Amino acid sequence: MVAFLKSLLERETIGTKALADIGRTADPRVADLILKSELDQGSICILLQSEIARKDAAVAAPHRRPVNEHRVQSTLEQAIAYARFTQNELVRTIEEAVLNIFDAELNSHLMKILRFHRQQIEQLETLLA
Repeated sequence: MVAFLKSLLERETIGTKALADIGRTADPRVADLILKSELDQGSICILLQSEIARKDAAVAAPHRRPVNEHRVQSTLEQAIAYARFTQNELVRTIEEAVLNIFDAELNSHLMKILRFHRQQIEQLETLLA
């Protein structure tokens, strides 16, 4: 279970970075809209870290990008497409996990996370419209 949570945390962190990439490529109006999704994604990471700690497992510090790291510039459409992909992958992973996890409290958290991701997908789809 802890291995699943750690894997999910790593993927959630990737999702957070994907949303941040949208904010960097978008105009200020879109960047402001996506900020809430970034914050929601960050809260998911915090929730997962506390669940891992609750299960008495060590949580690795998140990997920080070096300040001078070379980043590929992407268009807004590419950033949104990648963020949608990561969110859809997270939804599928969590839906599969919920069927196999019998910890009611953890399932409750996972269902909350699932709702966040579905809302984020809807928001990303409206950005493309």
